[in-house]
Amino acid sequence: MSARRNWMAFALAASVALNLFLAGVVAGRVGGQAAQGMQAKRNLEAMLAPLPEAKRDAVRRELRGVMPEVRRNLQAVNQARAALAEELTRPEPDGAVLERNFREVQTRTTATQQALQQAFKRAAADLTVEERRALIEAARRRAARTALPEL
Repeated sequence: MSARRNWMAFALAASVALNLFLAGVVAGRVGGQAAQGMQAKRNLEAMLAPLPEAKRDAVRRELRGVMPEVRRNLQAVNQARAALAEELTRPEPDGAVLERNFREVQTRTTATQQALQQAFKRAAADLTVEERRALIEAARRRAARTALPEL
């Protein structure tokens, strides 16, 4: 049970880290600001910092391998968001158009997360338990600093 719990903790930490990375990428794309995209890269690098350089390179390689798919999905998300904005500014928005575009945003965002998570999972297979623990701790620290405030 302990191995399963450790793997689940790693998966959760990886998911948080990848979601932070994805949020930075999306923010950079949507906002059109290179600084936000650079923040996503800094988040990823901070998470990978505890690893030896060769292992960091392996993780980066896996992530780079899925970036064409991620870019296509992000482009589709941006197009769907633009269509949503256009529809929402009409005097009487069409509910079917809104539903279709919200579904596209959700589908493409999920596909992006899955691609990044699978790449990270493949990279994690080559990490030691200690390296995975270090990634979990780094992701937890990053998540704690970027947590949303209570409303």
